[in-house]
Amino acid sequence: MSIADETTAKEAIDMWRNKDPKEQLRQIRLSIESLELNQMHYENRENEKGVIRSANAIDILFQRRKEIESEL
Repeated sequence: MSIADETTAKEAIDMWRNKDPKEQLRQIRLSIESLELNQMHYENRENEKGVIRSANAIDILFQRRKEIESEL
């Protein structure tokens, strides 16, 4: 699933909840990496709204990662 903003980040997390925690962590890692690349692209294009959307989605994914890691 392609994550572009806060809404799609939350939807992806909901889709992943029934998966094994290690698989969830893998999906989160890959999504964060992709969003970081998007964020750099937006920074280069001076698209502040895009940078903020990416940063917010990354924050949501980091928060979920912390939740999963605390449960392990």
